[in-house]
Amino acid sequence: MDERQRLSHPAHFRRSDDYPLPQSLAEAERLVASIERAVQEETGRGVRDLRVELHEEGVLLRGRCHSYYTKQLAQHAAMAVPGGDAVTNEIEVN
Repeated sequence: MDERQRLSHPAHFRRSDDYPLPQSLAEAERLVASIERAVQEETGRGVRDLRVELHEEGVLLRGRCHSYYTKQLAQHAAMAVPGGDAVTNEIEVN
């Protein structure tokens, strides 16, 4: 998937106290990269095919891992990144 396809158009970003999402595409790309890095570091690269997407509702995590513990670590790592507090975790455990 193309980097720009993973991010909603900046005009669609909603900035509020509940979901402090970026206002520009550059900020969104930095947030995605920061979350990807945090998740991979926290899980010891335990999430395969990791994809981080930004939507009006917040951050969406997708990928695959071997345990629910790793899935939970990934979510907590994403939530610890400023701007990543509204996380939907769709990482599959198999």
